[in-house]
Amino acid sequence: MYRVVGCFTSLVLLLAVVLTAVGNGAHAAEFGEAPMLADMVANGKLPPAGERLPRTPMIVTPNDKLGQYGGTWLMAQNAERDHALLIRTIGYEPLLRWTPQWTDTVPNVALSMQANSDATEFVFRLRPGMHWSDGAPFTADDIAFWYEDILLNPAFENATPEWLTAGGNPVHVEKIDETTIAFRFNTPYGLFPTFLARPEGVEPVSYPAHFLKPLLPKYNKDADAKAQELGFKGWKDRFVSVFGTPGTIDDPGRWSNPNVPTLNAWVLTGVYGQDDPLVAVRNPFYWKIDPGGRQLPYIDRVSFDLVNSKDEAGDAAIAGKVNMQERHIGRRADEILAANDNLQSFTLIESDMNILTLSLNLNDRDPVLRDIFQNKEFRIALSHAIDRDSIIGRFVPGALPHQAAPRPESPLYHTVLARQFITYDPVLAASHLANAGLTHKDDEGFLLRPDGKRLSFTIDTEGASRFEMLSAVVDYWRDIGLDVTPRDLSRDVFVNMRDNNNHHASAWGGDGGLDAMVIPINYLPVSSESSWYATGWAEWYTNPTNPDAIAPPAEVIRQLALYNQLKATADAEKQNKLMRDILDISANQFYVMGIALPPNRKGLVAKNFKNVPKVIPAAWSYATPAPTNPSQYYLESQ
Repeated sequence: MYRVVGCFTSLVLLLAVVLTAVGNGAHAAEFGEAPMLADMVANGKLPPAGERLPRTPMIVTPNDKLGQYGGTWLMAQNAERDHALLIRTIGYEPLLRWTPQWTDTVPNVALSMQANSDATEFVFRLRPGMHWSDGAPFTADDIAFWYEDILLNPAFENATPEWLTAGGNPVHVEKIDETTIAFRFNTPYGLFPTFLARPEGVEPVSYPAHFLKPLLPKYNKDADAKAQELGFKGWKDRFVSVFGTPGTIDDPGRWSNPNVPTLNAWVLTGVYGQDDPLVAVRNPFYWKIDPGGRQLPYIDRVSFDLVNSKDEAGDAAIAGKVNMQERHIGRRADEILAANDNLQSFTLIESDMNILTLSLNLNDRDPVLRDIFQNKEFRIALSHAIDRDSIIGRFVPGALPHQAAPRPESPLYHTVLARQFITYDPVLAASHLANAGLTHKDDEGFLLRPDGKRLSFTIDTEGASRFEMLSAVVDYWRDIGLDVTPRDLSRDVFVNMRDNNNHHASAWGGDGGLDAMVIPINYLPVSSESSWYATGWAEWYTNPTNPDAIAPPAEVIRQLALYNQLKATADAEKQNKLMRDILDISANQFYVMGIALPPNRKGLVAKNFKNVPKVIPAAWSYATPAPTNPSQYYLESQ
């Protein structure tokens, strides 16, 4: 077991609840299996369970009691760019996983992990006899394929994400034998096991070599010709069409081909965004068992009812089309519970630090806007112009006003970052605008830029409820003379614009409330995919030679250097000290502003849907609710 970074130790107290315990215990003498698989074995269509399971399956101790086989897990999924729901429910099987309490990482796909003394080498022992969902062996060759033919393939130039680098250098992966693989870094990387337990950590074990090799010219001299014959420009386009974009799980295309073998408990039978409902069925080669030696999962199928909005997800829950879900339904939870007495609630301990973060693009393509946005006085003016108490009273009564900063429960809580520039004072806001050199207005009362044009920009979000709150914020900004237009974009358009640095400002949620070290995207520009206030600076951090990279100022470079030091150490005290230094700079820079702390939420579960903990952490980095082991959920017979 590898101890998680220091910022999570407080969760032991915060989440004072007994959740599931996971072990890697001994191989059972005989294995039980679901009736639907037993019938296939009897008919000769499937090998017996003992031949399908690895020699050392992972033992999952149920949260409450041993379950029953059968039934369908029902959820509502947004028809557009909601692959995060798939990741969080049926797509979280990394080498190491979080414990349900979010306090440690434990072996998962890996049978064990051994780190050297300076945290530059991590050796993983895999489970002998493990299989992909199509029955093909899963071995170190699959991880070596991912490294040698994806990460090192010049055709996939962006396939190495930042979390797989240390000291600016990418990971080196070496196969030791069929069940042993080593991850090596040029500099110490004590935070690596923590990053590996995040949802992104599934990447090394997502590439079935036997299935993907025929798509590559290295293994198939006809790969390019075959791709063109099928209508693709070449082999690379065909590869992406079959598998999705290499290097990032943030791609709906990863879920568009049900033929791609997987290690997940359930395997899709259709295409996300097209099939309604989208159904996944049990993986007959799933490699986990309960303490009685019965192969998991207990539930036969997972069915996603496609909807077009969070409101429609709530309607689906009221209509009985949801029997366990936390995503999309929190805002209407009480209404749903009142309308459907078959459902009850569980508590989600909120880890987000804000209900709405607001960020200007400090790397805006417009040089005049860029200069204005980079002026801290301008950002302070926008913050003082917002009446947070009014917005809270309207949208989240009782919430605490809060900037974009770690939550008060976190040992990394930073008073200055959390509370600065938070008072509503239009006169003070106007003073800061004057300090920024913005005093001239046009005939309609809107401020003018230094070049004489009206100071106009757009701020984008996604989702009706978030857009409604953003519109209320923008009304205050317009009151001080800013011509700001809020936009509710589709998720695909929103993401694409930020990928291409084609945006002025963004409004989103607030990752990094309890997991500031693991998801620091709002405190320093480390991710071009998520640090939307400075995607160019984030590109520079990942790869200074990238054409989209923009060299940041000295204070930001200092911050990024501190984060590299933090990543290098496994000492919790040093990690906390370095993160506090980073937050000191964040407070001085004031990249992102916020509105209020989000309260705890409710998830919904049917009364006959069992083994769901009564309290679950809520965070993307935790992949809620995946670490509670959905394979041990079950439906009790009526």
